[in-house]
Amino acid sequence: MTAAPSDRLSWKLLLFGTALLPVSTMFFLPCWLLALGICVWRERPSLQDEGMKWLAVLTVGLIIVTVLSYKPELSLGGLFNYLPFFLFFWLIARLVNSPERLRQILLWGLVGATATGTAGVFEWITGINWQWKILGPLELAIGSRAETGILERVTSFFFWPTTAAAYLVLVVPAALTLAIGSKEVWLRSVGYYTWLMTFIAQIGTASRNAWVVSTLGLVAVLLYTRRWILSGVVAVIGFSILTAAIGPESWPIVPVLRRVVPTYFSEKLGSTLDTKAKAYESTSDRLEAWHIAEEMLLARPLTGWGPQTFPFVGVEVYHKKALTIHAHNLYLTYWTELGFPLGSALLAFFVMAIVRATRALNRLPDFLRWGMVGVVISLGCYGIFGLFDVPFYDARVNAQLWLWCALCWHLPILFPEKIADP
Repeated sequence: MTAAPSDRLSWKLLLFGTALLPVSTMFFLPCWLLALGICVWRERPSLQDEGMKWLAVLTVGLIIVTVLSYKPELSLGGLFNYLPFFLFFWLIARLVNSPERLRQILLWGLVGATATGTAGVFEWITGINWQWKILGPLELAIGSRAETGILERVTSFFFWPTTAAAYLVLVVPAALTLAIGSKEVWLRSVGYYTWLMTFIAQIGTASRNAWVVSTLGLVAVLLYTRRWILSGVVAVIGFSILTAAIGPESWPIVPVLRRVVPTYFSEKLGSTLDTKAKAYESTSDRLEAWHIAEEMLLARPLTGWGPQTFPFVGVEVYHKKALTIHAHNLYLTYWTELGFPLGSALLAFFVMAIVRATRALNRLPDFLRWGMVGVVISLGCYGIFGLFDVPFYDARVNAQLWLWCALCWHLPILFPEKIADP
């Protein structure tokens, strides 16, 4: 059956927006919104799928916690971190209706990752931290503002290095597995190039959290491919760098490692335990944010304080010295702002998406199986990254997260389990 012209147009818009996703919200968002509008015009979102039922319940919960929020006017804006992406989830599940389309969207996602990694490596090599301005008074900005303190860290198309790191966490493993699973020489070459560029750019972000997570992701991919020795080598190298950075000098191996490990890694990782470090370079600052989040959760465990209220509650109620946009922990942010029941339900949805995809992997053709293995590992890396940061406030990182989740959730529908003949 031939797809309707409107369906083909929606699909092209979704793919185009996916390729431009990391470049700018002003590029990808109109494409996805237009594709969504066309699909909704033809077909209203239904609750037949279990995932949509789950998201409908979460929507009702979000409205309730917003009404009961500490600052409802702020929480109303905070809903935009959730509700539009629920609709994008439906859009992706609606349009990715064949194995061929799954292959296409994985490849178009690779385009965005390639551009981001290349731009990040170029920025790190040249030392140029740029900001493009387009459209005059509307000022569409791409890249960082080159503020003091960021110049030595890769931001690529993003405004902040940790945001770039969060996006890269979601694409580095997928780029590697797509390269491994490709039979075409050109596609394998592009895949390995993308992985190399994004991995180097990830190092250039100087995000300690991302360094650890990317290393774990690489080890996971190597273990899946049964490259036992190579995975052990990567693990030993990572542990050696960590030991050189934070190991006590009384250990005989530490001075030796510090002469071998580049200071770029050891100094950055060493600042983790430096109480004099500022701007969350030290874990001590995060401990303060986590303590406030704990107090907030105990005070309002059922309804939370409302989306995007953490900065103001911290200052106005718990007398924190300065505003902090989030609790520097994804899980505490969900629980303190949405309440423990709703926050846990949202996290359970993400976990279920990963579980559904994992169970369906063996039913996929080789290339798609490799690609989705990378997606699953990327989501796992994102979950670990969330222990020390909160990435979803950037629409591009959030969109990439929901794109992967939608593909994972929809996978058993695309490749149903075959029932054996009686």
